[in-house]
Amino acid sequence: MTSMLSGALMYTVLVANAAAMITNVDQAAKAYNNKMNHLDDYMTFLKLPNELRLRIQNYYQARYGGRWFDEKNFLISVSTALREEILTVMCLSLLNNVPMFQNRDMNFLSTVLLQFQHEVFQEDDVIFQRNTPGDRMFFIEHGQVLVETDSFPQELADGDYFGDSCLVTKGKRMDTVRALTTCQLFSLSSDRFQMVLQGFPDIRRDMEKLAKQDYEDMINL
Repeated sequence: MTSMLSGALMYTVLVANAAAMITNVDQAAKAYNNKMNHLDDYMTFLKLPNELRLRIQNYYQARYGGRWFDEKNFLISVSTALREEILTVMCLSLLNNVPMFQNRDMNFLSTVLLQFQHEVFQEDDVIFQRNTPGDRMFFIEHGQVLVETDSFPQELADGDYFGDSCLVTKGKRMDTVRALTTCQLFSLSSDRFQMVLQGFPDIRRDMEKLAKQDYEDMINL
């Protein structure tokens, strides 16, 4: 009798836990479906063409994967220490792939990571065009892009980066970059980066020197 009661109790606990997990998943999916229903109503109100509506729907699917969550509020709600740890786990390897960030002080890198923004681009999206003002650089978490240069096109994929020439100088874009697939990217704006450099004057001078050298090398090509 004791064994039967213990078994029944364990079964009840397992069922309750499973039901709770399903409920949590359903809540995220339900929130996503509600958001998409509101979005559909709004797009209908705007009388957007079907092709554009489909691209917007595909963007939300790529961005959230059928589950709605507020990423910005989540990162704001946790402590700075936890936010640094989350972004370090997610993005430090991307930052370390860039020569200008290699062998830098960890406090500097952590401060830079706090400025990262997550962005999603769909296939055939133009991420930026040549001769437009450069306002941020990009790190590829997942996806493929095509860098269209004067000499030859270059494909970049997971772990690569682009747009770094504008980070210190905020100069014009030298290339056009287009998404070949749905791309999950992190961006670092030049304005935010300049704010970080104010707290690290030695690194600022070093990076300005490197940027000047890169510019002179480009002119001499």
